[in-house]
Amino acid sequence: MRMFVLSLSLLVAILAFTTISPAAEKSGGGAAEMARKLQDPLANIKAVMTDNAIGFNTGASEGTSSGFQIQPIYAIDFPDKGFTFLPRGIIPVVGIEPGSRTRLTGENGNPTPPGDKNVWGIGDSVGQFFFVPKTEKNWKWGVGPQISFATHTDSALRGSDWGAGAAGVIVGNLTPDISFAGILGQMWSFDGKFSTAIIQPMLFYNFNSIPGAYVAYNAVSSVNWLAESGDKWTVPLGFSIGRTFDIGGGHGFDAMIGPYYNVARPDGAADWQMRFGLNWMFP
Repeated sequence: MRMFVLSLSLLVAILAFTTISPAAEKSGGGAAEMARKLQDPLANIKAVMTDNAIGFNTGASEGTSSGFQIQPIYAIDFPDKGFTFLPRGIIPVVGIEPGSRTRLTGENGNPTPPGDKNVWGIGDSVGQFFFVPKTEKNWKWGVGPQISFATHTDSALRGSDWGAGAAGVIVGNLTPDISFAGILGQMWSFDGKFSTAIIQPMLFYNFNSIPGAYVAYNAVSSVNWLAESGDKWTVPLGFSIGRTFDIGGGHGFDAMIGPYYNVARPDGAADWQMRFGLNWMFP
């Protein structure tokens, strides 16, 4: 598994800094613009994004756990009303080591039951609904409710089950080449067994010399309010590299990968993880 991850890292790193076609080379300006939109959680776009992680040394046997998120986005613009409505879905597919506490998908819950193999399946899905006011300023924001659906296929994969909460986003440019986005959210389950907050700061440096290429910090920290004091926080530190390609016809493809070390983690969580994303933007 480690060799697979290292090979995947090398493959995506090579992909990130090479050109996939002459057409993509000629449309570098389009790639740079698409990269900025995909880095913006409040952008008026239609896309399918993924946010994935493979965690090492997890659970009672210090094995490997995996978490994959499919995130469809379909922004609906209301220019006459002065806002954009941005629904986003989060569908997690996870494979977790027995005794692991974190799902690697932004949740930090109870440890999974003991056993002799990973538990694979779908976790609890989330729908987020952001209302984004129109603005000409450098910074913009959006807020809205989020709803959790009990879609887990195994009791060991339960997260927030049926529940609800709220989330907020802020986006802006620190310099012409550096952009920032931050997501803050809280989710409660209706039965009172789940209460978790997530904090996701995203910092991107975009290379002018390689249109669409960037280096970034992009990871989710979480806090489980119901856990014991030493097991509340998961905080990863690391970096990612990536590149966005203008495929033509309004389509864009983005690949990103990077290592992150969990400087704070609950018992049974990964000590480090490899995060990667593959994203597709539609016209």
